[in-house]
Amino acid sequence: MNSVVRDRRRGRGRVPAAVLLAVGAVLTSTAAAGAADLGMITYTTPHGKSATLNQPEPGRCYTIAGAGTASNLSLVGKTAHFYAHPGCKGAPVAHLGRGERKNLRFASLRVDAD
Repeated sequence: MNSVVRDRRRGRGRVPAAVLLAVGAVLTSTAAAGAADLGMITYTTPHGKSATLNQPEPGRCYTIAGAGTASNLSLVGKTAHFYAHPGCKGAPVAHLGRGERKNLRFASLRVDAD
């Protein structure tokens, strides 16, 4: 039988559930947008500090110096090529595939183009 009087206990769980659904929808759309992320390259600067190159654009040369551990944390399977000279000039001194890590000395890097 339908009653005009509302049971307060029954309505309490509805607002938090609606909020959780809304937050879940936002997080899901954020994760979907992040699926296109290219990942990052982590490296050690010549001064011994840790640094990160986030979202490296494929095909672009980055003139950054490194001396120490470098890692390719690519999410899309791109290879990073490291060069001894600025401007990605000459032959690469090292190549790091997705998930690889090495001790390197470099002056620039480029990630595979699409």
